[in-house]
Order: sequence, then structure tokens, then C-alpha cells
Amino acid sequence: MTKLPTLLVAMALTLAGCASMEDSSRHRQVASVLAFLYPGSGNVPIIPDSVADLRVPFRVGVAFVPDNTPPQFRLPESDRLKLATKVRDAFSGYPFVQEIVAVPSVYLEPGGGFANLDRIAAMLRLDVIALISFDQVQNAGATGSSFLYWTGIGAYLVQGDQYDILTAVETSVFDIKSRRLLIRAGGISTTKGSATLVGFSETAREARTRGFDEAMTEMIGKLHTEVKSFREQAPKDPNIRLTIPPGYHLPPTGRMP
Repeated sequence: MTKLPTLLVAMALTLAGCASMEDSSRHRQVASVLAFLYPGSGNVPIIPDSVADLRVPFRVGVAFVPDNTPPQFRLPESDRLKLATKVRDAFSGYPFVQEIVAVPSVYLEPGGGFANLDRIAAMLRLDVIALISFDQVQNAGATGSSFLYWTGIGAYLVQGDQYDILTAVETSVFDIKSRRLLIRAGGISTTKGSATLVGFSETAREARTRGFDEAMTEMIGKLHTEVKSFREQAPKDPNIRLTIPPGYHLPPTGRMP
């Protein structure tokens, strides 16, 4: 009989160890703008020598570049559209933008490159594309106080695991015809927390979504700054040609309205 308590303790320790090992892991989801535009590790980005011919006002598309994240960790399409809407709204207050279109993720093919963008531009009548890329890493591990409490009727969870999530997002704005990069802005977020093992997956998923939201908020602030700088510098940039329609005038300062 004396062996029974020892056996139960051993079983409890084993279960606790297995539970912690199962949830102690590192997950990463990456959507790289370079991998999409220039697929293959040996393909070096080519700086275009053509001039970006922008007909004011122009149409802008907003899209997430493809990623290969496992379904259980992938940012849902509904959340992607919500975040893309934030980028869309960042352009909505500028008169030189005629319309901003949220492009569904399924329209972009992994490694599709500019040929893919050309087809999307023709279908949606886009002049410029804002590509959202990201890199998110989730580290999860046992806190030390995470264990299973073994009783006569089963094992009960007492504490939980911790998570540490780093999220980086960036928006790169390209003139589709010339392939020229016009604007880029990024943001980062660090999210930390803990949860019981039973509810860890759901809590971590919510934290990953929150990390995207916080990083996007920081990026939007920087994007406004970059758009304003573009508005001021574009008329003077030799690599950009602005085609102004009749009745659409630049202010006396030479800045775009």
C-alpha cells in the first residue's frame, strides 16, 4: 500500500512535465514582402530605373502579403481585413488619393511578385499598392508554478504557462507600373502574459491578435508622417512624375494638396 502514494506522485509529476513540455514552444508566423515580390533566396531586389508616373488622384490597394503559417496560429482573414482597414483609413484623408480598396488575401499568390500585382491592378483598377508584411514570434514556457494536482478522482490544473509575443509589422507602398517603392513605415509590439494550460491556446491567440493591433497602431502613426513627407517631396523628386488633371492645382508652395 505504501507504494500507491509514491506511484500517484510519480504519475502526477510525469503528467505535469508532459503538459509543460507540450506547451513550451516557439511559434513564428512571417509574411515577407521580399519573399512575395522577389521569390527565391538568390533573387536580389532590383532598384527600378523607371520614373513613377502618378496620375493624381490615384487608386490605392491595401493587402497582406502571403504567409505559410499553420492554421492554428494564422491571423484570421476577418482580423486581417480589420487591420487592413486601419491602413486604408490612414490614406482616406488625403485628396490626392481617389479611392482605397482592401484587397482580399486570396488574391495574392505566394511568390506571385509584380506579375501578380499587375493582374490585381488590372482587375481592381489600382495605381498604387500598400503591402502589409509582418513577423510575429511567440515564445511560451512553463512558469515553474504550472503543475497538475493529483487527487483521488483525477488531475486538476493549478497554475499555467507564460507567453512572450513580439510582433513587427510594416507597410510598403509601391507604384505598380514602375515597381518603385514610394513609402514605408513600421511598428512593433511586445505582449506578455500568462494563462492556465487549459485556456492557454485561446488566451495566446487573443494576445497574438492584440500584438498585431498594437503594432499596427504604432505603424499608422509613422505612416501618416511618411505620407505627409511624400506629399511634400513628390513634386520635387526626379523619380516621380505627377500628372495633374485639368482643374486640379498644386498650392503656391508647390506641395500636393
